[in-house]
Amino acid sequence: MTGSPVLNPQDRLDILETLHFLSHVIDNREWDHLADAVTEDVEFLSPRTDAPETLEDLAPVMALPGPAGIRQGYELSQLAQYGSVHTLNTVIEPIDQDTAVTWSRLIMVSFDQRAVGADVVDTLIRTPAGWRISRRVVHARNMLRDQQRQGGGYVPGPYTFMHFDEAIVQAQQAVTDASAHQDGELPR
Repeated sequence: MTGSPVLNPQDRLDILETLHFLSHVIDNREWDHLADAVTEDVEFLSPRTDAPETLEDLAPVMALPGPAGIRQGYELSQLAQYGSVHTLNTVIEPIDQDTAVTWSRLIMVSFDQRAVGADVVDTLIRTPAGWRISRRVVHARNMLRDQQRQGGGYVPGPYTFMHFDEAIVQAQQAVTDASAHQDGELPR
């Protein structure tokens, strides 16, 4: 953790509830409630396939813009044919009083008894309606069919801390750019 600003306990709770609520929306396919968890311009990056064969297949490169993109991406997924239960645990890194980056370990259990793991890095912003996810990047775990990797807990390389740190730096830069724009300065 860096020497970032401190969020009050209510903000931390609200951030966690937003993340958990999105899991409920996805699990219950209550797509009309996506706007209660994500911004209208949310950027969602995930692996291209539910059945990766190579490390490249695990890279979070499929962009799903906005709530409609999230819904479409999920509905096209092989996992959508089964109901699911998402659970996660989360670390929160505040950027300022209105921005935070989270790193969640996500485990999804589908009703066909498959378990899929991921590291999820979210950027959340405070909106007039509450905390909303503005960017989500999903880093798949333990999904390759390669027997050598199945028990090894593969983490996207070089390590997920790097992805968390990158998201923190991006969020910090966005806050700096927005502040400079408000002050009439040109972005660097």
